[in-house]
Amino acid sequence: MKSVVKKSALVALLGLSGAVAAHAEGFYFYALLDGGIASTTISGAGAKGTPNGTTSEFITGGFAPNFMGLSAEKKMEGGITGGFKLENGFLLNPTNGQTFAFGSNNLFNRQANVYVKSDAGTFTLGTQGNLAFDSVLMADPRSGSNYGSALASVDIDGALATIATGAIKYTAPSVSGLTFAAEFIPQNNTSGATKTQKAENAVSVVYADGPLKATVAGYNGQTGFSGSILGANYKLGDFTLKGIAVAQKTPTYKQLNTTGVGGLYAMSPKVSFDAGVYNTKDSATNYNMNTAAAGVYYNFVKDLTLYGQYANVKNSGTPSAAFNFTWASVAPDFISAGATGSTVNVGLLYAFF
Repeated sequence: MKSVVKKSALVALLGLSGAVAAHAEGFYFYALLDGGIASTTISGAGAKGTPNGTTSEFITGGFAPNFMGLSAEKKMEGGITGGFKLENGFLLNPTNGQTFAFGSNNLFNRQANVYVKSDAGTFTLGTQGNLAFDSVLMADPRSGSNYGSALASVDIDGALATIATGAIKYTAPSVSGLTFAAEFIPQNNTSGATKTQKAENAVSVVYADGPLKATVAGYNGQTGFSGSILGANYKLGDFTLKGIAVAQKTPTYKQLNTTGVGGLYAMSPKVSFDAGVYNTKDSATNYNMNTAAAGVYYNFVKDLTLYGQYANVKNSGTPSAAFNFTWASVAPDFISAGATGSTVNVGLLYAFF
C-alpha cells in the first residue's frame, strides 16, 4: 500500500516557494497543496493489467503530497517546551471512496503526536514520520517527487513505511554537526501487524556542516523487512549535488538495491531545475528498474510555484514493478517486464508555512 511523503523532507521545494516555518510559542497552521495535469504513456510490453496507450488526468500531488496541519508549543518550567501536531493528508480529486489518501483513510492520518523538548533532546509520542524515510527524502536527487524519484522502488516495492503509527522517537541535541535519532514502533501499533510480527525500530545519524549534509540510517521490523540508507547533499555555488544508496530486504526481494544521483540548480531566485537518474536491482528475482527524470520550477509569486516535470521509467527486469508514487485514478501504477512508462506532469504548488 502506498503511503505518504513527509512534509519536512521537501527542503528543496520549500526553498523554491520561499516558505520558511519559524515556529514560535502558540498555535501554528500550515498547509501544502499540489494539483495539476499528468499524461502517462505506456509502451512496450504494457502495464500490469492495462494495455499500452496514453491516459491524461487531473492529479493530486504530482510533485508533493497535499496536507494541512495544526501545531502548538508552550514553554514550561525547567527549560522544557511541550507541544503537539495534528496533520491530515487529503486528495483534491477523491475517488473510489479514498478521501484522505497520502496516509490512511482517517482524520489526522499523517501526524497526531505530542512532544517535549529541552537541552537533553526531543521526545515525540504518537503518529509521526518514519525516521528511515526521512533519510531517504533528505538525500533523494529530486527531493522525493511523486514522479521520477527513488520512492516507487524504495517505498512500494521495498515496502518502507512512510508513517510510523503509535511511535516513540528520541532526537538528541546536535553535537559538532551530528544529530542522532532513534524511533520505536510497538508491535500492536505497527501498520498491518499481527501478533507474529515484530515491532519496528529505526535509527539515523545526520551530519550537517557548511555545504555538506549527509545521513546514514537503518531499520528493521515486520518479519522479513529491513534496510539501510546512505545519502549526501553537497552545495556547490548554485548547484546542490545529491546521491543516495538504499539496500532493502523483504519477503519478496532478497537484496533490493536502489541508487540515485542528480541534484538541483538554482538559476535565479525564481527559476530552478532538478534532475536525477536511478536504478533498482534484485538479482534473485531479476528486478531491474531504470528511471530518468527532470523538473523545472518557477516561483512567480510568494509561496506559489508553477512546475513541470518529465519522468521515464523502464522495466528491464522480469517482475512487474511500481513506476510512480502518486495516487493515480486513471493511469496504472505498475508496469510489466519490458514496458516503459513516461509521464509529463504540469502543476501548481502552494506552500503555506
